[in-house]
Amino acid sequence: MAYAEKRTYDKLARKWRWRGKYKLLNGKWASISRDENGQPFYTERGAREYAAGLESDLRRGRTVVGNREGRTTVLSWSAQWMESIDVGPLSQKEYRLRLNNHVLPEWGGVAVKDLSPTAIAVWEKGLRARVSKNYADGIVSVFRIMMDDAVTEGLRLDNPVASKTSRRRGKFVPREKAEKATATPRQAFLIARNALHMRGLNEYAMVLTSAYTGMRIGELAGLHRDHLELEDQGQGARIHTVQQSQYVDGAFSEIDNKYASSRGLIIPQGLAELLRQLVESRPGTEWVFTSPKGFRLTRSGDWYRETWHPIVSGRAPRGVVRGAKPRLGIYPVLGVEGLTPHGLRHSQKVWLDEGSHPRVAVEARMGHVLPGVEGTYSHVTLKMELAIADHLQELWVESQRHVLGRREFGAYPPFKAFRTRRSPKNLPRAS
Repeated sequence: MAYAEKRTYDKLARKWRWRGKYKLLNGKWASISRDENGQPFYTERGAREYAAGLESDLRRGRTVVGNREGRTTVLSWSAQWMESIDVGPLSQKEYRLRLNNHVLPEWGGVAVKDLSPTAIAVWEKGLRARVSKNYADGIVSVFRIMMDDAVTEGLRLDNPVASKTSRRRGKFVPREKAEKATATPRQAFLIARNALHMRGLNEYAMVLTSAYTGMRIGELAGLHRDHLELEDQGQGARIHTVQQSQYVDGAFSEIDNKYASSRGLIIPQGLAELLRQLVESRPGTEWVFTSPKGFRLTRSGDWYRETWHPIVSGRAPRGVVRGAKPRLGIYPVLGVEGLTPHGLRHSQKVWLDEGSHPRVAVEARMGHVLPGVEGTYSHVTLKMELAIADHLQELWVESQRHVLGRREFGAYPPFKAFRTRRSPKNLPRAS
């Protein structure tokens, strides 16, 4: 039942101010300190009766939002919301980009209480026609979470951004798992060998480390020499991944691993020997993997275009062309079309599943935590880790055997002529 409570003394009006308290449909209490005209309540009875009217409207299904909350726009709420959330720097950057690029241009000037579920559904439909499914899901997810918190704050009574489970209308769309390209151990070796031809030992070792540890690109970039434990002291050779290297606010920073997944990864002996060879070839380098000139490793769009894509999909050879150096051709590896660097992480998960290793050991190696009762009562033992190392070593050795009578490479991709700047036509010739 609605009631009123005394608040502050208004020195100008020389009266006490009151506010009304009323119960929401979810059982929580809300307050109102001004009427629909923005006038404060100066009597207990006025505040109580107004709050009782709001309670009555709620029971009849009418939307009730206070005067202050009703003026809050999506733009102003998003600024408050971004300051309140506690996420990692990369997640915060991605949230801000999704809001600034897609949500706020459409809804920034609209009051939170005026957001229409139907209008948002139309906007979402157009959004999904413009961007990929995964990116659209991410944008809508951030908008939905922000509106969930707006409901908690009392800016509106319901969330206008429908969840997947709350949608009632529309054609049936079966839930499909997005299949990600993965590589066999042999294909991972062939990709690494292409990388060796193009960029040398650093790139070769990085591809194989990613495949046989499941480390993310940022974790590889943040790997220091003192994170390596390459001598087997009875517990296996290990890589200790405790951080990742990423751009944060335009500066290169070393931050915690995603999901705080610091872990020690036991590695096959073949990979340990390869990493020992790599670090010994560069005794004064702080990081394990570096740029071609020995500096901090970066993985920008240029690397994906100039290095990763050719070592997977191949590149045509190029002879002597004016303005460019000749280059060797790279044969594409068959069967890994569309493979991304993160696909090597997925590949290791497939290899471990094929080896029938305990799920808790596999997920711990991937940096995941098992949910529910299984995660509470399951534990990783050294025996499990050593079994994984032995299995990966078998795959390592088998992947490097010569294969006869099997086509593993495709033809060179079509050659694209190298464009050069031509001299202007009709220039006078020197006599």
